[in-house]
Amino acid sequence: MLNQDSQISRLARGEANEKGWRPLTVEAGEELTGVTPEPGAKSVLSLVHISDLHICDAQSPARVEILDRFADPHNPYSQYVKYVGTYRAQEILTTQTLEAMVQTINSIKTGIVTDRPIDAVVITGDVTDNAQNNELSWYLSIMDGGLVHPDSGNLDRWEGVATTDPHDYDPSYWNPEGTPHGCAEDFPRALYGLPTVPGLLAAVRKPFQATGLVHQWFATHGNHDALLQGTVAADEYINNFATGDRRVTALDPDLDLVEMFGKFQMVGPTSYPDSSGSTFRYIAADQSRRINQAADWAKIHLECGHGHGLQTENAQAGTKYWSRDIGEVRLISMDTVNEHGGWQGSLGLTQFNWLKQELSDPAPKYFVLLSHHPADTLFNLYSPTGVESRIGEVELNELLLSEPRIILWLAGHNHEHHVDFIGAEGKRGFWHIQTASNIDWPQQGRIVEILESDSKIVIATSVFDHQSPVELEVAVSDLDNPVNLAGLSRLLSANDWQRRSGEFDVELMAGQQSDRNRYLWLESE
Repeated sequence: MLNQDSQISRLARGEANEKGWRPLTVEAGEELTGVTPEPGAKSVLSLVHISDLHICDAQSPARVEILDRFADPHNPYSQYVKYVGTYRAQEILTTQTLEAMVQTINSIKTGIVTDRPIDAVVITGDVTDNAQNNELSWYLSIMDGGLVHPDSGNLDRWEGVATTDPHDYDPSYWNPEGTPHGCAEDFPRALYGLPTVPGLLAAVRKPFQATGLVHQWFATHGNHDALLQGTVAADEYINNFATGDRRVTALDPDLDLVEMFGKFQMVGPTSYPDSSGSTFRYIAADQSRRINQAADWAKIHLECGHGHGLQTENAQAGTKYWSRDIGEVRLISMDTVNEHGGWQGSLGLTQFNWLKQELSDPAPKYFVLLSHHPADTLFNLYSPTGVESRIGEVELNELLLSEPRIILWLAGHNHEHHVDFIGAEGKRGFWHIQTASNIDWPQQGRIVEILESDSKIVIATSVFDHQSPVELEVAVSDLDNPVNLAGLSRLLSANDWQRRSGEFDVELMAGQQSDRNRYLWLESE
């Protein structure tokens, strides 16, 4: 008897109005596709997988939201820029969205097929948006439970880009409070149908008591956890900018945009956009916005006494890769971030040799890999002169396919649901599952249960929505409730005005049914 063979319901994007805004609708749930395991299948491991939380200090001056407008459909540069991703309307709601996801995960007690309790929750990176210390602190407080105060700078007023001050007002950003006197309506509301939500900018900054996960959980490192906007390695200038008192409001009109975007790219070396000649406004400085150092990732996960996969050795060496055994399965968390710059990934040579040693251990019956980057994004091999070389997809997969005990690789990064098989036809390989993000549509997590059935391995996987209001009117009816704000965040994510069609359409991130709810089979050794 299956425990959770289908979702009771699923959310979908409804019909668009004249400005393209789509409400959400509740539809019938999806059955798992593929061959169902026989009764009596033995459960080996039951996980919940979430990724790309992007806990965001949306008031930080180090963020580069100003680049994002060049991809707006009404901007003449959009046909060349297409998509940037440095600004989202819902990025002011990330702490509340994670709280709703935590509460939802706590309601999940068992796996999909059997009554095996959830063994662990695994988070595959980008837990922060801009690699800042305050973002990391907010994330950990939500995951472990405690008081969260998602505010920075001047705690008496909002200092982000969605300002109601007519002197600093910018119509390129969504201004939920409405249009300041004497100003034109912002583009997101005027052209793309986003709502007006009075009181929101105060509500998103209010402290709230986070529930905390009831399950044990483990953390994997992502590029946004180490690099400015997930792309640029921090130096003293960037750190001073993050903690300082100036926010860029307009770029130098003579700035070479091609050169600027060329330095903010997938593969290193990368650099922060040149702010000389820019226009600024003054905000409150805040030292809590400092960019995390190499050892900070492990240190903050160790402070609570759990480690969440990391060990004291990680803090001492500044490393972020680790392994942990759960029964017969060894979880191996790889750090695929190239901390020298660029948002795509690779492994350092030292870590690659560590991975070889882990895979040579005869004790585990199975290996499950965790990483932020999926396999096909591991091509950022840049390293400065004199620094160890980097390992990419081809060499890594050659190693992984030599070990038949590897059955699964979980990843994030692309903010999409996707399932594929890594291995040559007719030969042993393993399943590769990517899970969508907590910030972009569809804001879902995933349950993964591994079973042994008739001398074969079957992986049952099913996605789930965070439990929050579906209707806009309900979501904005109580702005003091973090779960309501999560519902608003999901609606905004479904209506990203830059991603309503074409190669970056948000609907593509939801994947096909076979990427969401499916049985995946492997021959057992």
